[in-house]
Amino acid sequence: MYMTYDETRRGVLRSVVGVLVVGAQGLFARAAVADPYRDLFRAIELDDASEVRLLLLRGVSSNSPDPERGPAIVFAARQKSFSALGALLENPATDVNVLNRGGESALMYAALFGELDIVKRLVARGAEVNKTDWTPLHYAASTGRLSVVEYLLSQNAYIDAASENGTTPLMMAARENQTAVARLLVNEGADPSLRNEAGLGASEYLMRAGSAADAKWMQERAAEYLARYGTKAKPVPPDRR
Repeated sequence: MYMTYDETRRGVLRSVVGVLVVGAQGLFARAAVADPYRDLFRAIELDDASEVRLLLLRGVSSNSPDPERGPAIVFAARQKSFSALGALLENPATDVNVLNRGGESALMYAALFGELDIVKRLVARGAEVNKTDWTPLHYAASTGRLSVVEYLLSQNAYIDAASENGTTPLMMAARENQTAVARLLVNEGADPSLRNEAGLGASEYLMRAGSAADAKWMQERAAEYLARYGTKAKPVPPDRR
């Protein structure tokens, strides 16, 4: 049985349409697989600095956010992918002060983990040592990163920075029983008499942590501080200190 001209033409058209549909599906499938931003976060997870550099050279933004993992540079710091983070820092366009949804910066995580070299590189790139709420100094103090605490103080980190609930770096060090950092902060001028919204100060946190001797020392330093400086409500005049 022979096909008419119209039937033949319709058959050809159906074949062409089928090829186009299959081809389009293939393109969409490849597009879904070849996601450069997903590749960037995968490279960060693997701490693959070479791949990060390659993707940035191909035009992927170093400030790429991820709905779940946040900004690339903060994610790199949180994952301890410090080689990948270094590659991100090499890009002048990288925003070193971007925050994740929790208000955390790359510098805060580097301080938390005691990565002094990364901390210095971030600060050299303009990372802010001071910010509202929790700060890099809070994070370094909470994990006893003595060298990082010393460095941040040398970079004018506010020693009595308070979180939204009034917790200071000294309180964080005391709460986590980081006594060496707690003593350093007091010796560098931190106010040991301060209390947060829960009514707790450094001495109370040390007592809770089981460091009775350090708690007593802290109480004595708090009494000395109040005798010398007073309180915000009733400060001691400078000529009487």
